[in-house]
Amino acid sequence: MTMPLSGVRVLDLTQVLAGPFGSRTLADLGAEVIKVESPGVGDSTRRSLAFALNGESFYFLGMNRNKKGITLNLKSPRGQHIFHELARKSDVVFSNFRPGVVAELGIDYQTLRKVNPRIICCAISGFGSTGPEADRPAFDPILQGMGGVMSMTGEPGGRPMMVGFPIADLVGGHVAIQGIMAALYARERTGEGQEIDISLFDVQLHLQGHIGQYYLASGEVLEPLGSYLHINVPAGSFRTRSGYIIVSCSTQKFYENLVPVLSQIEGFGFLASDTRFTLNVDRVKHKTELIDILERAFQTRTTEEWLPILAAADVPAGPVLTIDQALGSPQAQHRHMVVEAEHPVAGTYKMAGNPVKMSQIQEETFLPAPMLGQHTEEVLSNLLGYTTAQVIALRKDGVV
Repeated sequence: MTMPLSGVRVLDLTQVLAGPFGSRTLADLGAEVIKVESPGVGDSTRRSLAFALNGESFYFLGMNRNKKGITLNLKSPRGQHIFHELARKSDVVFSNFRPGVVAELGIDYQTLRKVNPRIICCAISGFGSTGPEADRPAFDPILQGMGGVMSMTGEPGGRPMMVGFPIADLVGGHVAIQGIMAALYARERTGEGQEIDISLFDVQLHLQGHIGQYYLASGEVLEPLGSYLHINVPAGSFRTRSGYIIVSCSTQKFYENLVPVLSQIEGFGFLASDTRFTLNVDRVKHKTELIDILERAFQTRTTEEWLPILAAADVPAGPVLTIDQALGSPQAQHRHMVVEAEHPVAGTYKMAGNPVKMSQIQEETFLPAPMLGQHTEEVLSNLLGYTTAQVIALRKDGVV
């Protein structure tokens, strides 16, 4: 079986989350991803030991599976020379340094294209390589705040809140992979590589989708969503006797399916003829009143009782699951979205699986994240022809 990205070689200079999360997808799909780390130091998440298994960081283990790992001192001339040699035999260089750092190290696109005209260089940074904020340090919470995400998250009138997972980093990693895939496809036609500049701030603006479009078209700034959507009503979470349930009536049909179900509850029969809620435009206008009614209606049963009733009426609904419940759900298990790898120190550990399912991938392989510098000799020997003695000398001199 040939994996989709078999034959593609990626030099992965990224650290922490956005870059490693993206390059993990490339590795899952068959690319040879060589993670390049500083000798004796490595990715900073190796030291995130608040959650560790036998002294190995869960953070690092999860984000760096299926990759080879080498160490290389890019601040030394010999280290830069070795990197150029590797770039000559690679397809992609993926980095997430602050703008200007790759140029200082002599591994920027303008330099590497002279070594390999087919090279694709993708850089992720907080605000991109240009603009008034380009040099500003940025982490996911800052980007959620400056990108408008926090202003739309939380309850109306409440303080801005972050999304429950690092959306700037995670989606930014996926957007970078889209750029890399597109550049690889373009290279098939042109024979030339190119430079990709990914701004995590840009990604946040992009993710505003129809909410941002609404402002651009109308000039109106919407209030935070809270637990309910603005446009389709009702769509949101409702308390039940046992927890919460998500109901989403995204079309008129689904609301009309919901009304007969709720009208059977004592005291809610009026819903069938209440003209305040006839069409979605009416429901948006009277959103507060309808939500209050539905909140009371859904508290008459448990989530477990509601789900089959709503399913039988063809009303889109689902339980609000905690992380453990979501990962342990029958659907997650069926889709192989919890997988295992065997690490030489950490032992067997679990990770979220690869969401990209393809008909020609009959069996997925998940190798553990590399130990620091684990594949240095293998990579330098196989790709560049270095002898064991040469690698030992490089180690002695602090180059690898």
